[in-house]
Amino acid sequence: MTEYMFKKDITQDIGLLKKINTDLYHAWMSFHNSVFTDGALSKKEKELIAVAGAHITRCPYCIRGRVLTSKKHGATDEEIVEAIYVAMRFAMGAPFAYSSIAMEAYEAIEKGIPLTEGHFFKKDITHEIAHFRESSGTLSKPFMAFHEKVFADGALSKKMKRGLMGLACAHMTRCPYCIRGCVKDALSLGATKQEMAEAINVGMVMAAGACYAHTSIAMETLGAIKAREEERVKAASGTSGGEEATASPEMKAKPDIDCGC
Repeated sequence: MTEYMFKKDITQDIGLLKKINTDLYHAWMSFHNSVFTDGALSKKEKELIAVAGAHITRCPYCIRGRVLTSKKHGATDEEIVEAIYVAMRFAMGAPFAYSSIAMEAYEAIEKGIPLTEGHFFKKDITHEIAHFRESSGTLSKPFMAFHEKVFADGALSKKMKRGLMGLACAHMTRCPYCIRGCVKDALSLGATKQEMAEAINVGMVMAAGACYAHTSIAMETLGAIKAREEERVKAASGTSGGEEATASPEMKAKPDIDCGC
C-alpha cells in the first residue's frame, strides 16, 4: 500500500471493484452515463453542476475529473470558478439554516422548556434566523454581501446558480430549508420541472460518485490483505514437520486490522 490515502492513479483499484461485481459496476455506470447526456440541461451545464457538487463532497478525484470534463465540454474558467463559489455558499447554507435549531434551543432553555419537547424541523424559522442575524452582529453584513455576489448574474446565470446548481448542492448538503428555497427561486427564474429533476439527478450521481472514487481505498486494502494471506500460505508451505512458519518483517509490522484511528 502507498503512504498516501489519495494516490493520483486509481485505475487498478477501480478495475478490481469492477472485477469483483461486474453487474453492479455496469448498472452504476449505466445510470451515471445516462445522467450526463444532453436533456433539458446540456452536458456542459450538468458538468458545471457536478463541479460544484464535487466540492460539496470534498472528493479530490471528482474535483479533478469534473473540471477536466467541464473544460472538454466548453466551460470557461470563469464559469468553473463561479460554480465553486456556489458550492462554498451552499456549504454555508445548511449551518446558516440550522442556526434556527440553536436559537430555538437557546430560547427554550431561557424559558425553562425541556429540549426534548417539540420536533425537528419546523417549517417557519423566520423568527430564529432573525435572532441569529442579530446575534451575529457585524458578521451578517459581509455574509449577505457575499451571498448576493455569488448569486448575481455573471459567467453563469442566476437561474443556473441559485435555481439549479444550488438545488443540486442543497440536496447534497441535506438541508430541507435550502432545498425549499432553491425550488422557489428556480420557479421564479423560469426553471422547468425537468431541469430541476436533471439537476437533482446530477447531485445524486455526485453524492454516489464520491463513494465510488473512494472505493480505491477499500480495494487497495483488500489487495494488501490478499497479499499478506498469500505470503502466509507461502511461508507455511515452506516449513516441514513441526517447524513454525516465520513471517516476514513486513507481515510482523502490519496487523490484520488497522483502522488508522
